Amino acid sequence: MNEIEIVRLIQNLRSPFLDTLMQLLTELGDQLVFIGVALIIYWFFNKRIAFKLVFVFISSAIANELLKGIFARPRPYVEDPSLNVGTSTHGYAFPSGHAQNIGVISTVLYQNYGKSNKWLKWVLLAAIIVVPFTRMYLGQHYLTDVLVGLALGIAIAYGVSILVDMMGDKEHVFGLLITIPLVAIVFIISLFGQDYEALKNLFVAVGGLTGFFIGYAIDKLYIGYNDIPKGVKALYRGLIGATVVAIFYVGLSLVFDMIAVDNLYLDFVRYMFVGFGGSAISMYLFKLLKV
Repeated sequence: MNEIEIVRLIQNLRSPFLDTLMQLLTELGDQLVFIGVALIIYWFFNKRIAFKLVFVFISSAIANELLKGIFARPRPYVEDPSLNVGTSTHGYAFPSGHAQNIGVISTVLYQNYGKSNKWLKWVLLAAIIVVPFTRMYLGQHYLTDVLVGLALGIAIAYGVSILVDMMGDKEHVFGLLITIPLVAIVFIISLFGQDYEALKNLFVAVGGLTGFFIGYAIDKLYIGYNDIPKGVKALYRGLIGATVVAIFYVGLSLVFDMIAVDNLYLDFVRYMFVGFGGSAISMYLFKLLKV
């Protein structure tokens, strides 16, 4: 049985209810879910673990974009348009970014919290099964796309986690040093005239990384607010932090769309401010307002 037949076999389960459910569940592997998880850990639990998660996620995203460019495998619905369910995903299929993302998030969360929280272990296990399945159900990926993506995400999570641990107390310095060549590389790549969709995720990833790492360093060196909120303070902190991030995420999107639509450099700047707002600006406000 070839791989497109596997997708067709899975789609024999289709129904309006499952179509909607799968479109919702697949979002667990989206970058917005990652941003939410990283910020929750940063604001409420452990900044260094959030740093590790961001480092791992961005490393994975860069590897994913490079591999997609190398293999350039069309998605199943390109071969058979009837397989597409919901919104079509742009770009190439191999390896699956959603499967890779959920592999990264689940591995880092399991390493740091899963061993002491049995319920979390089962939730993460369910996520790494469900998200890859949704990608095939929706006609966006083949079986090998999701298996390789998941395996790659898990492997990168373990490898980069070890690297971050080796940085010791200087992780903020290494973060800034690594950012410089990454920014230079993506901007050089953009000069070769590839289309917007091919480079969007790379610019978004490196932009978010740049802002977060700058904010993380400023927070660690100058803000240094490490109180863990409880009760109503936790609610206030969540509302304040979410407002800061939303201002940059939504506000800059509206402003930049008036300048240019689908612009890589503006995407970079917007996500850089989202990363910086979620780290340094949010922590400064938490400290100022004592929440």
